[in-house]
Formats: sequence, C-alpha cells, structure tokens
Amino acid sequence: MFRFAAAIILSSVAFAQTAQESEIAIAAKSPMTLALYVESHSTVHWGALRSALGLTESEYWFAPCGGNFPATASPCSAETVTVMNPDQAIVIVRGGDFSYTVEYLRYLQEPQGGWKFAGENSAYKRNGPSNHELVQLGSKPILKISSNHSQNGDGIQQEVEDWFDLTQPDFDPVFSFTPDGSAGGFEFTIARTMKARSSFSQAAGLERIETTLDVRFEGTPGLDVHGTYLGVYDRPANQKKFTLRIAYSGLDRRTTMPTKDFEDLADPFTDPAKETFLVYALPGLRKIAAGSVADDREWLRDFLDHAKDTPEKRTLLELLAKPR
Repeated sequence: MFRFAAAIILSSVAFAQTAQESEIAIAAKSPMTLALYVESHSTVHWGALRSALGLTESEYWFAPCGGNFPATASPCSAETVTVMNPDQAIVIVRGGDFSYTVEYLRYLQEPQGGWKFAGENSAYKRNGPSNHELVQLGSKPILKISSNHSQNGDGIQQEVEDWFDLTQPDFDPVFSFTPDGSAGGFEFTIARTMKARSSFSQAAGLERIETTLDVRFEGTPGLDVHGTYLGVYDRPANQKKFTLRIAYSGLDRRTTMPTKDFEDLADPFTDPAKETFLVYALPGLRKIAAGSVADDREWLRDFLDHAKDTPEKRTLLELLAKPR
C-alpha cells in the first residue's frame, strides 16, 4: 500500500513538472507570450525556460526573480521593447530591489511571421542598477545596456555600458566601456577613479566611437593628479566589433599613447604596471618627491622599490635624494 501511494505521489510530481515544462515551452515561442508568462506566475522554472530557449547552464548566471532564493524571491515584471528594420522584440525581465540581475531576451521576427529566439544578456545589478536605452546611430538601432560589476570587498567599483548592434544576427556587444569606476584595492599601487563618455560618428563607410577618459590618480594624501585621454575605436563595414585603433594623452591629439595603456587605465579590474603609473601620474609624484611631507615621501620610496628602472623612476629618486 505504501509503495502504491508513493508511486502515485511521484507520478503526480512528474506530471506537474511535465505540464509546467510544456507550458513554458509554449510561452517561450514568442516575446509576447513569454512576457505574459513571467508576469502571471509567482515562480518561474528558470531551468526549463532556459532549456526551452536553448541556453546552456552557467555557474555565473543568476535568476532575476520568480525563484526561491532570497535575492530571486520577488515576482517578475516584464517589459517588451520592439524594434523595426530588422523587426524584433526584446523582453526585459526584472525582479525586486535585492535581485542580482536583469534578464534581456532577444527575439527576431521570421519572414513567415513567427519568432526566433536570438540571444540573452544577463546584466548584473547587485551593487547598482541596470538600465537600457535604445538609440539610432546612423541607420542602425543600438541597444545600450548598463550593468554593475563592482566588487566592494576588493575596493573596485565599475559600471559597464555595453552597446548591441540590433542589425547583427546574434546578441553580443559590439562595444563596451566603463563610464564610471574606481580601483584602490591592489597592493603597492596607485588608486584611481575614472569617468568616461563615448560619442559615435560615421563617414565614408567607417563607423567611429571616440571615448574621452578622465582619470584621477591617488595613492596617498599628497597625491591628487588628473589626466585626460582619448581613445578612438572604429569598425569597417565588414567587421562586427569596434577596435581601439589609436589613443592620445590629452585631447589635442598631439601625443599618442600605447593603446594598452589606455585600456589598462580605463578598466578598474586591471592593475596597470608600476611603470605605467610613473608616466601618467608623474606630475603629482614629482610634487611629492620634491616636497617635505615625510609620510608621502616614504610612501613614494616604497612604490618605487616595486617599479623597474625607467627615466621617470630615476628622476623621482634623484628628487628624493636631495636633502630637505
């Protein structure tokens, strides 16, 4: 009798799971039915939904809502953004204030009138909001998605803005940058705060994005120096992603800088080489070396102990060696 009752219970659970998976499979066939499904259910079987969409498992993926984990326990809200030329729709699924992510699910409309799932972007928002903006750059619709990748325990703050070209068949960023960030958690380094803004232009079949990067260097109370840099990205007609072609130290475009230096300074998760800091923070470091604040001078000596021999290092050591 017990075995018979257990079999009935297991069969009922299996039937319920099968019915739910079938409902999800039907809902996932179009952006409108999917948005309706996630908003009308207090819980969402995300495993079944991702399977229905053909998405693979990932240890770094977090459900935005409709789950049983505290950060995902809130109900889902869904917004559908429609785009023409090519015809498509993006379902944006959000949870509550404590949710870790916002889910962006893209569909392309097929010639026969049906819908084809065309990719996912899961934007982090644990330490800051995820917002989106649909803009027209030239003749192309571009979706800008912001996410927050900050690691507070490591002293790293980062807001990322990804640009998606909605004329592309997939749903991968064609350009990404950090509008707002800071880094100060690395050992024997110089802390920095960065802010950036990007602008788009197009001429003679070449698309271009210019990113202005403002960096404030800090490492001790006596160091406070600013630098402004310009990175020029472009994309020929037959290329998918934008590539950093040239970078300048200053906005007058008279002095070039290595593109790697520009990328390292712009990314708070990258710890630039000590020698890189010696080049771009040199005016502030010279002021410390020539000054009389003992604690700042000792900090600079420790920093130089971990740097390779360069003209900048030798200049600073000569200033530190002068009696005060």
